[in-house]
Amino acid sequence: MPNVPEVSAKIQTGDFDRFTEFARRLVAVPHAEIKAKLDAEREAKRTSKASSSRVPAVQSKRPN
Repeated sequence: MPNVPEVSAKIQTGDFDRFTEFARRLVAVPHAEIKAKLDAEREAKRTSKASSSRVPAVQSKRPN
């Protein structure tokens, strides 16, 4: 079996370290930025639902 040196513990990142880094990045996002994106998404959904629910009115062709 070849003599392979072990990787330094400083280079390895465990699950907890990855979670901690993810949590730091998540908390670093400003509230105003998140709220603006949510409001824009809500508005887009509202306009798409409103436009898809409208059925064009059928005009009857009555002779005058």
